Amino acid sequence: MRLAFHVLAWLPLLVLQALGALVGGLLWVTHSSRRKVALRNLAACMPELDAAARTRIARAAITNEMTTYIETARVWLGPGRAVRNAVREWRGIEALDRAFAQGKGVILLTLHQGAFEAVAIPMSASYPFYGLYKPQRGALNDLSLIGRCRFGGRMVKAEAGVRKAALPLLAQRFGVYYMPDHDPPEGRGVFVPFMGVMAHTPTLIARLVRESGAPVVFMFGERLPWARGYIAHYFDAPAEIYSEDIAVSTAAMNQGLERCVRACPEQYWWGYKRFRRQPPGQPNFYC
Repeated sequence: MRLAFHVLAWLPLLVLQALGALVGGLLWVTHSSRRKVALRNLAACMPELDAAARTRIARAAITNEMTTYIETARVWLGPGRAVRNAVREWRGIEALDRAFAQGKGVILLTLHQGAFEAVAIPMSASYPFYGLYKPQRGALNDLSLIGRCRFGGRMVKAEAGVRKAALPLLAQRFGVYYMPDHDPPEGRGVFVPFMGVMAHTPTLIARLVRESGAPVVFMFGERLPWARGYIAHYFDAPAEIYSEDIAVSTAAMNQGLERCVRACPEQYWWGYKRFRRQPPGQPNFYC
């Protein structure tokens, strides 16, 4: 694996994205489970679009997901100057500056969309962020730590839980970086809307906000066509995310994530079974 990562890291971005398009195309034409899930999710989340538009978005989303995996080697291990310069614009970065100016740390939320690490890792050269992670086995764990810390970013183990790891860092005025667009274990989430569909959503962020008082900023990385690089997008969280009501705060978090998705739906990872868990009495979403 190490050798493969080092080889991929030095390939031109255009070649890596062509490989991503190839793998994504193969998954599409072979009617993989990702294709089926993506189309099901889009039918529920964007019913205002016709079938042709949803099919186009689903196919592009699978290609973007595969491209993100393949680009990871370059983002982690590729030429430093090229990786930094690939971020062509830091759009709305003032939101992050305003948040840090409050002196309470910052909760930066992103999601599985576009090129999230391609913009987050270079960002760590200018802002004091910690990524929270659970150790993995083998070479991938070591490679990920090297890559994510290469420009000054820091990683902290969250073996005892993300909340316990994050609160001391926020108290020290650091930023913490987290991706909450997943279905958490039973007992750690509530059902609130996401893209018009009830989604079992982690309450972690709502609890962190309530306990730390830290401001929340959203970010996503847009992949530009023809290997032209990326745009980092930042914006303030909806005001309701600071509500004392956990469900209200969590619903506001999903509103922020939905804003990211609607800005660039072709790059969201629609192939993930986001609605696998349903409210009691509801049928299986993916039957």
